[in-house]
Amino acid sequence: MRPRRPLLRIVSDRLHIGLVSAVVILLAYGSLMVWTATVTMVAHTALVQRQFIGIALGCLFLIGAWLIDYTQYKSWTGPLMILLCVLILSPRIPGLGGTASGATSWLEVFGVRLFQPSEPAKLLFIVVLAAVVAEFGGKIERRPDVLKVAGYVALPFVLILLQPDLGTGLVFIMIALGMLLVGGLKGRWFAVAAVLIVVFAVAGLTTPLLQQYQKDRLLVFVDPSRDPKGAGYNLAQSKIAIGSGGMTGTGLAAGTQSRFNFIPEPHTDFIFSVLGEQFGFVGAIMLLALYLALLSATLSISASSRDLYGALIAAGLLSMWLFQILENIGMTIGIMPVTGIPLPFMSYGSSFMVTNLAGVGILLSIWSRRYGTGL
Repeated sequence: MRPRRPLLRIVSDRLHIGLVSAVVILLAYGSLMVWTATVTMVAHTALVQRQFIGIALGCLFLIGAWLIDYTQYKSWTGPLMILLCVLILSPRIPGLGGTASGATSWLEVFGVRLFQPSEPAKLLFIVVLAAVVAEFGGKIERRPDVLKVAGYVALPFVLILLQPDLGTGLVFIMIALGMLLVGGLKGRWFAVAAVLIVVFAVAGLTTPLLQQYQKDRLLVFVDPSRDPKGAGYNLAQSKIAIGSGGMTGTGLAAGTQSRFNFIPEPHTDFIFSVLGEQFGFVGAIMLLALYLALLSATLSISASSRDLYGALIAAGLLSMWLFQILENIGMTIGIMPVTGIPLPFMSYGSSFMVTNLAGVGILLSIWSRRYGTGL
């Protein structure tokens, strides 16, 4: 007769306690911040309700992704790549696209916004690229192999730029770089990628490749004092809010910058500014500690994966979250250019929330099958 295993061991084999704990606390923290960031808005109740609906839907997708064996995605690489491109292109279809912050990135029907297709496209991009990179067994050195991978990266990136949505395009690039680091791309190719990124940045500033508002944001990053009432307004108000928070903050719903709507997009792009003002340095450190726990758990799942494919998917999710965290927080304090990248598990947005929670479900699928068995 086989000895019975302790219940805690059974649970830990199927559920990564560190990952789930970090996500649950982040969801609670984020919901509180969305509530306080929108408390003076006319649509306050509706926004908070939609946030909870997004979390509920995301939990359903999390459970579904957890139950599915992640290795099954590998056999659907072609159809998933087609779906990825269709999702990105769908807002460009006449009558279906909605524009926000200069980018046609929303899917609308009769003026009602449904979701942002580029969000689930990120997950599809991760599972597709993981399958492509895994084919090379952890060693990508030959030029034909590099060009094949580059093609899978370049296609969705170019389609995203057509919206134009530079922030989301950068997320795709950073996801790819993180996965290629795990996938065994040789160092010299990373140097080539760095040169191409610099060339693209210069071309964006000197040619019509980027929209004027995107150029203005980059120029404000270089010179924060530039156009304080125009392109530099967001950054200026964000710094004032975070600076006024001091060590412990002004208190919940007590910040003047957020309460009187000086902070732009306080419940989405600049939710960290609201947190910094109301909870101060202590609240910001608590958030960073939670993100460290989330990223550490994701890294442990990548390291413990039974195959390279699972390790690459986890690396893609880690790269996505890490870049979004660094970019979002960095732009609010002036060390990164301002983009429309929200803060994972904190910012308002159903599409964003569902995508992140579905990613957690895929991570749990990888973790629960690390010994080659199902749930």
